[in-house]
Amino acid sequence: MPVNKPSEWKVESRKLKVSKSFSIFLFIGIICLCCFTASAQDDSTKVVKYPIHSAKKAMLYAAICPGLGQLYNQKYWKLPILYAGLGTAVYFIFFNQHYYNLYNNQLSSYNPNSLYNIYSTSELSQLITYYHNDRDLSIIIAVGVYLISIIDANVDAQLHGFNVSDDISFRFTPNFVPAVGGTMAFTPGFTLAKKFGK
Repeated sequence: MPVNKPSEWKVESRKLKVSKSFSIFLFIGIICLCCFTASAQDDSTKVVKYPIHSAKKAMLYAAICPGLGQLYNQKYWKLPILYAGLGTAVYFIFFNQHYYNLYNNQLSSYNPNSLYNIYSTSELSQLITYYHNDRDLSIIIAVGVYLISIIDANVDAQLHGFNVSDDISFRFTPNFVPAVGGTMAFTPGFTLAKKFGK
């Protein structure tokens, strides 16, 4: 019994519309959650002593669950970026896998006398290769985003208590430097001094 292709395409397009709308709804929900979290922070200008952050703990958290290392480091604004990258990669993994399976099944049950064959066998082979390569690329991108989140959690934990005060000043002055060798001569030069504290 031949399959009615236009009705199958309508079902496929409805499924894609539903999955796209769900992805957009999920992305907007994550952004709203992060905005409410960020607005609850205090804007005081007091000097805050940060507790010691363990880079190993941040990496372990990020490896267990993507984004948990960023939460441990209190970098809440990075979560929507991380989950948008992972969500997009996972969406394209499933999207490309679906079409890979669809065209692979069409190729395995190919009937040249059927009226509903839109693609030839060589075109089906090209489509299978295309979606297979795109699926593999999406997997590589998802793993890359996951590894970058682990590295980012480690770097943030190591730089968590780094002092970035307004007084970052250097003083550049001319100076005379004593010559090497015990002679009483002086060599002109420059001195670069960093001011620590107040």
